[in-house]
Amino acid sequence: MPSILNPAPPWSLERSASVILWHGCLELDRADIEANGIDPTRGRVDTDFGRGFYTTTVERQARQWAWQRFFLWRANAANANHQTQPVVLRFRVPRYGQKGRIRGLDRLFSLHFILGRNENEDYWSFVQHCRQSTPLAIRNHGRPPAGWYDLVTGPVSAFWQQRVAMQDADQVSFHTSAGAAILNKLIKNSRNGEADDYSWARVYL
Repeated sequence: MPSILNPAPPWSLERSASVILWHGCLELDRADIEANGIDPTRGRVDTDFGRGFYTTTVERQARQWAWQRFFLWRANAANANHQTQPVVLRFRVPRYGQKGRIRGLDRLFSLHFILGRNENEDYWSFVQHCRQSTPLAIRNHGRPPAGWYDLVTGPVSAFWQQRVAMQDADQVSFHTSAGAAILNKLIKNSRNGEADDYSWARVYL
């Protein structure tokens, strides 16, 4: 039996209790989020999983999102006299609720996709519905009775009309006030010095 030079560390409560999520944006977005909170209704409608606040478990991907946002923002002539920088936000999100402190992802009404292969009709029919929908049509997708899903996770489409997904990429999107409340609580906790649940950093080439 071959030896394992670098065995994985034992699975512990510290590693299993939370997940690190990243969000790429601009400094001006970060300031607005910290001042006013995350509002999923401010997102675009025609995205993979519908209007919401998108994060990822892949830091590299969030950095790319931040640069894309930066170059799109800078291409707008109205922003010529303003300065901002791409940044990445980091959230340490509890998987399970902590009594008296914060709710966890386990309390959210969630929808999860695993594979983005061409033949995965379940995933691609959902993406097509969201990409082609208006806010009114989104609400007619056999969703939970109270509205849209709180949380959706899955692959990232590269070319959704050709059913091509990005390799080594994922997205974790929050779509309701219940979902956003978890992230906003993390920001508040860190601001009060209670925990290292939220932080941010500038992105450099």
